[in-house]
Amino acid sequence: MELETYIVNAFADAPGRGNRAGVVLSPEHPAEEVMQVLACDIGASETAFVAPEAQSWNIRWFSPLKEMPLCGHATLAASRVLFGKEPWSDLLVFRYAGGILQARRHSDDSIGMDFPLDEYLKCPPDPVFNDFFGPLQLTDCICGQRTKKVVLVASDGTDLADIAPDFRRMTEYRGFCSNGIAITKASSVFDFESRYFNPWAGVNEDPVTGSVHTLLAKYWSDRLNKKCLAAFQSSGRPGELLLSVEDGKVEIRGKARIVLQGTFFI
Repeated sequence: MELETYIVNAFADAPGRGNRAGVVLSPEHPAEEVMQVLACDIGASETAFVAPEAQSWNIRWFSPLKEMPLCGHATLAASRVLFGKEPWSDLLVFRYAGGILQARRHSDDSIGMDFPLDEYLKCPPDPVFNDFFGPLQLTDCICGQRTKKVVLVASDGTDLADIAPDFRRMTEYRGFCSNGIAITKASSVFDFESRYFNPWAGVNEDPVTGSVHTLLAKYWSDRLNKKCLAAFQSSGRPGELLLSVEDGKVEIRGKARIVLQGTFFI
């Protein structure tokens, strides 16, 4: 079997930045175990598998270790590939287990994707966070009702670049934050910035993460009383996102660049 395969830098328009995603196109999805092996071999934080379905596209996402329920950056990557194949189109419809996602091309060649907004609950910080990250000055701790991701809100004086997680301790832990955990703070240049960690899915630090911004968008929109937000994920491969919150959903918008195209032989 030969599968059309791409590597795309999502939420960036240059090499060496943004979140590297795999995109695999096929007339129909390979067997689930084949997709998992391919995602492991491709080695990106997530790989999107895309197949045509009734004037839309069926999409599934796999990390190197497991299938993911939702992935923003790999959807952005898949959209960049598909818009390149359909230059006349400005709208894509993706079908996934949770419903329908739409992606639209903007005049500046960025791509906006509609995701369900993740409502949150405030929760007390767990002492285990100090084992993961060292002492943190936290102002809030929230958990997404939809994604179950945890976000720690750090004080404005925190330098996110100084945080050095203990990934061994994190991997050994099983608890309420093992669906992924972010640290965020207000930013002097953007509205907010963040880092995101998910060693439980085989990705110690995810460079730029669309799905956690469904939760971050809700929190910062409430806190700043703003519907349009500029976000920065300050990883080693940083990226920028524009967020527009409205009627229970968020448009996550960014650029993407195809950096590799080829054929995967299985």
